[in-house]
Amino acid sequence: METLIIHGCGGHARSVAASVMHEWDVFFVDDNGRPDEKIFGRPVFRDLEMIPAYEKAFHHIGTGDLVLKKKLFDEFSQRGFRFPALIAADAVIAAGARLEPGVFVGAGAYVGPLAHVGQNAIVNTRAVVEHDVSVGCHSHISIHASVAGYVRIGARVMIGAGATVIDKVSISDDVVIGAGAVVVREISIPGTYVGVPARRIK
Repeated sequence: METLIIHGCGGHARSVAASVMHEWDVFFVDDNGRPDEKIFGRPVFRDLEMIPAYEKAFHHIGTGDLVLKKKLFDEFSQRGFRFPALIAADAVIAAGARLEPGVFVGAGAYVGPLAHVGQNAIVNTRAVVEHDVSVGCHSHISIHASVAGYVRIGARVMIGAGATVIDKVSISDDVVIGAGAVVVREISIPGTYVGVPARRIK
């Protein structure tokens, strides 16, 4: 098994680890880690340099905080660290779908034909990203969210738990779609949108 270092040890990091431990030798690194802390029997280091041969390992940014996630991904990419796309064993990646470095596709999620998921993005547990969808870098499609065909989602976008985006809609960068919201028209202004149909909170 090759080594995977997950940066962070919170809830999302644990979800990632639980999904991929069958094929990776996992270590965690988090400066908030407790002395001798272990998760699933795997050690948590407070300092990356404590992990042997960390430069040669593969890495993943295991936080759901999109601002921090982008910052760390950019910083470590500049240092030449390698970021594989991580896919849970029971996720479905359809023919022609493309996953960029650093992507995580969670348990039971579906990425449809010819969909494109940008680097460092998350398609979380039971989420659906349908055919011909484009998901921007550092975005998060949360649990049980559904994104219909031909949707265009910008960078650093959060689609909340159970939200729905109907087909052929575009969402600009830096948008938050609240849990359970339904997006029925284009969103071109950054901000937070909630409700059915989704409307911007001013």
